[in-house]
Amino acid sequence: LVGNLATEDGVDRQSQKVPAMPLFPMSSKRSSSKAMRLKRPRSPAVPGSSAKKPRCHAHQAVSHICLRHPKAPVGEAWPVNDLRFFDAPTEPFCEINYGPLLKEVVKERGWKYSANPCHGTYDADRDKSTFYVKEFEASLRGKTPAALFGREGKVESDGYRLQAIPLPKHALWMFGRLPYRVPGTANDRAYDREDLVKIVVEHGVDLPGKAGNYRIAKFPGTETILFKTRLTEAFCEKPWYPKTYILPRDKAAFLQEIRQQGNGHSNFWIGKPRNDYGGSGIRVYKGKDPALRKALKQCQSGQSIMQNYIADPLLIGGYKFHMRIHLVITNVEPLQAYVQENGQCLFATKPYTLSGKTMGDDFDAPVHVTNMGLNAVPSNKDNFLREKPVIGRGQQIRVRQLMTYLASVYPGFDKRIIWQQILQIASDTAVYIGKSIQRNSKVVADRHFEIFGMDLMLDKDLKVWMCEVNTDPGIGYPDKEVLGSPNPDYNKEFHACSETLHDLFCLLGLDAGVKQSKGSLRHWFELETSDGKASLK
Repeated sequence: LVGNLATEDGVDRQSQKVPAMPLFPMSSKRSSSKAMRLKRPRSPAVPGSSAKKPRCHAHQAVSHICLRHPKAPVGEAWPVNDLRFFDAPTEPFCEINYGPLLKEVVKERGWKYSANPCHGTYDADRDKSTFYVKEFEASLRGKTPAALFGREGKVESDGYRLQAIPLPKHALWMFGRLPYRVPGTANDRAYDREDLVKIVVEHGVDLPGKAGNYRIAKFPGTETILFKTRLTEAFCEKPWYPKTYILPRDKAAFLQEIRQQGNGHSNFWIGKPRNDYGGSGIRVYKGKDPALRKALKQCQSGQSIMQNYIADPLLIGGYKFHMRIHLVITNVEPLQAYVQENGQCLFATKPYTLSGKTMGDDFDAPVHVTNMGLNAVPSNKDNFLREKPVIGRGQQIRVRQLMTYLASVYPGFDKRIIWQQILQIASDTAVYIGKSIQRNSKVVADRHFEIFGMDLMLDKDLKVWMCEVNTDPGIGYPDKEVLGSPNPDYNKEFHACSETLHDLFCLLGLDAGVKQSKGSLRHWFELETSDGKASLK
């Protein structure tokens, strides 16, 4: 199903008893509001664009939402001489974290850069990083490793002698869940872990000065919180979340569903692993496809989801796409969250079709899946590099370009209705993440923040649907070459990532004491919270 449906889990990411069938319709009544009544151009501006004029039937549900920008940054400006930025310990050797773009951005903004929150080593032959996290703990607790762990504990199992690292007056730690080993744990195995984040949670309460003097770009446990199975349980009744079944738990209910749907237009399904990313393990099926039933029979263990496929997506030039929109949470009590206005649109690179020849055992990923990893492959090189209407070569445009294009093609188009829907989804998502963090950990206010990538789709009626939410969205330099040719999306993606980083630092406000020329609060929408519920400001 997702490969073979028994697979486990994007960087994005458990399970309790819930009703077997998450019930909500694939579509709702269309709004009769004149605000979104669009006139179709006399001749299509782009061949292959969606045939029917879009009408946003979700308008009435979000019409109360106002789009407003934050008036001030999240935090107080730090003294210019105390702008201390810390990257992951082995970043200079293997780009384990964001890569060189982040370093360049923080230096441009006046920060003192270091990759030494604790010492780390990198074994290039085995592609394995080692972090000596006890040094970080001792630094946070204001002690030397010898004083904290004893003379014997000062020496790690691999012979490394722990060193004392002074704690600065202010520190921004820009790292989270990363693949590394910690000597003496997990049989010296390297795997994705967040020891440094847990140390901040456990011992950060005793850090000197204001809580906002020390910040880390990660909340604990968000990887698990965002498992697709968890999102399904949290959002199964939301009108913007497609009907979804968790397998193998809901197998019987799902079989009944596809039998009832028969040849119906909504009987298309997309299988996804619980926590893979980049499109890995995805496959699309028609409900009556024998390959789907065969995959279900083989589904005995592990967890994955089977989600109603948005069969009528909005097409640009005949191509399907999804939007990557950034959500930033800067506090969970009280909840404080923001959505970046703009983002990226990532396109499939073969014209969209519901032909059975592109599904099931014959699944043709570049028709249905928009992830670069499944489009920029040798067998699809010509399609990836081909000039496409509106998109150009490659597969990316900015969300701002999408809005401009829709306004030019459909007189009466109102981008506010799209953003109102996006903010409603972001609001519900932020509340869910915030409550989950509070349930599992006790975090200090003004100490943590995190940026998430929401993957959203538009259908032909301009309704916004959630696909998934990812931690650790890729915000770094793109590859200069793709498939042996210059990357046609290089400049687009570079500018998008650079803008997002500058906007993030502007939102945090920690470096506001330095005159900045990049980043803007006007690039953010603010989610206002009240009584534990997010309303939109």
